Amino acid sequence: MSDRFTETTSTSWFSRITGAVGGIVTGFLLVIVACGALFWNEGRAVKTERALNEGAGAVVSVDPSRPDPANDGRLVHISGPVKVGAPPADPLFSGLALPDNTIRLVRHVEMYQWKEESQRETKNKIGGGTEKVTTYSYTREWSSGPIDSSNFKKPEGHANPDFAIAQNSATSESAAIGGFQFAGRTLAGLGTAEHLPPNDTVVAELKQFLGDSFNVQTSAGALYVGANPAAPAIGDLKTTLTASVAGEASVVGMQQGDRLKDYRASNGNTIFLTAAGEKTAADMFESAKSANTTMTWIIRAAGTLAILLGFRMMFSIIDVLGDVIPFIGDVFRFATGLASLALTFVLAPLVMSIAWIAYRPVLGLTILIAGLLIAALFLYIGKSWASAKRMEATV
Repeated sequence: MSDRFTETTSTSWFSRITGAVGGIVTGFLLVIVACGALFWNEGRAVKTERALNEGAGAVVSVDPSRPDPANDGRLVHISGPVKVGAPPADPLFSGLALPDNTIRLVRHVEMYQWKEESQRETKNKIGGGTEKVTTYSYTREWSSGPIDSSNFKKPEGHANPDFAIAQNSATSESAAIGGFQFAGRTLAGLGTAEHLPPNDTVVAELKQFLGDSFNVQTSAGALYVGANPAAPAIGDLKTTLTASVAGEASVVGMQQGDRLKDYRASNGNTIFLTAAGEKTAADMFESAKSANTTMTWIIRAAGTLAILLGFRMMFSIIDVLGDVIPFIGDVFRFATGLASLALTFVLAPLVMSIAWIAYRPVLGLTILIAGLLIAALFLYIGKSWASAKRMEATV
């Protein structure tokens, strides 16, 4: 079920010019920040890779059953079954029957709520002004996070209540692999998730907590608070309980007695690796290197996109000036879009290559040359398009 609300607003050409002037400053700052992030990211990637290479060459695999004092201060790798200390507890459900070796207990709560979505259509008008038509639609859906209905464009009739039950996650205070001791949270994410069906005791505990005004029942393996699971109403709740059961695990860290801690490489980066199952040290370091590569490319892509957005904001005043005649504005937008792409593919590779040249000159120069070639291609496309338009105008 959904309903809609439409709002139409107009913006004068002068107001758009004022906003575009502010966009120049904002865009310039965005480009500066993005360049700084790209430069930092390249240094981070190289330092992380070098630390991992150093660690892979220094690590030794040891028998976890009895920590050897001779290995104190060394980077060691252990692997074996995890033994959990006292199991975690949910303060709301003391009657839960937990599987053996449960290391984490999660209470996940969803509420049926109103959600606002908006679609905007902007039209340019003669004289440079714009008309914006915004359509707000309201739908009902299950969400694990609170949706603040007070910020809705039309909050009347779309109010969301507060969560009567909070999310909760608890971990065992301690766990061990052989003779090595760990805080439970260190290994909690390596277990296998098991759904816990609610029993009569759990239902009774939730009824006692909520009071008589709430209807509590079970539905599809979850605790349901509401009248009818088949026809949910705003404010209805679903609560599921999940246990994470510890099995085999592998850890790489610096040995100190019966503990493993962060190992500091010669460049200052720290190494502490964990993995589910029995993994070799070589496999764990390869996984860490792969994760470092993935993170590096994510930051590269985000930084490059931010630079492009910054240039578009800086050139937006040209688009607004052209919008006095809508057709001219479209031409200007195409031209400034190509210019933004060209500048982005010059600046982003330039920043990355400068950072890389200090560490890997060949790769840094390759990135720089590739960026210049891409930028030249966009400039050539733009020049060809402009020439074609001039020829059309003279015909």
